[in-house]
Amino acid sequence: MSRPWRTSAQETPSGYVPADAEYSAGGDWFDVFGLSGGRLALVVGDVVGHGIAAAAAMGRLRTAIRTLADLDLPPAELLTRLDRTSVHLVEADEASDAECCSIDATCVYAVYDPAARTCAVALAGHPPPAVTGPDGALTFPDLPPGTPLGYGLPPCDAEAAVLDLPPGGLIALCSDGLVEDRHHDVGAGMERVRGALPRAGGDASLTELCTTVLGTLPKAPEDDVTPLLARAR
Repeated sequence: MSRPWRTSAQETPSGYVPADAEYSAGGDWFDVFGLSGGRLALVVGDVVGHGIAAAAAMGRLRTAIRTLADLDLPPAELLTRLDRTSVHLVEADEASDAECCSIDATCVYAVYDPAARTCAVALAGHPPPAVTGPDGALTFPDLPPGTPLGYGLPPCDAEAAVLDLPPGGLIALCSDGLVEDRHHDVGAGMERVRGALPRAGGDASLTELCTTVLGTLPKAPEDDVTPLLARAR
């Protein structure tokens, strides 16, 4: 499944391939929304597990991010507060005897600033995005990994990095299902994704690039898969 998003500054197609094909429900999510000053927020997250329970937890985290984003928090602080929120949600369910489950999740939150031509990125136990650098090369930058959401202790230690994103530059966020499986480590998966993007050609649309990336997957992925691509215009 692919859905293009467009704003005055960028085009952002995405895709989603659930591991649970029978119900098309899983823990992966993506989001794209505007912030003050013409900036754009890009989010990809992954709740551990599949099926309805993971999808329900995912929905709660996605809503929480939107709420926290309204406070105009820097990416690292937003993920730290999201970690606390996920713990409080489970505690509230337990206190009310509501059916609940732990919320174990990872997330990448990026804020693109078209005026500064930069992208601030923070990770909570999530794979880093691939980014086009000033020299035009697409790489996975070495970012502080942070800790997954939902544990509370120790608190999420996400740190933001500010990356240059030149006009025409690409940023590609993904869930770990795209770059990791039981047969290959994350490094091999990142190289597979990085190599797939240039092969589609510099003039290819992002929708075509998204399709190309998904085409590198095995026919039956073991985990939910979500890529989100954006290009600065």
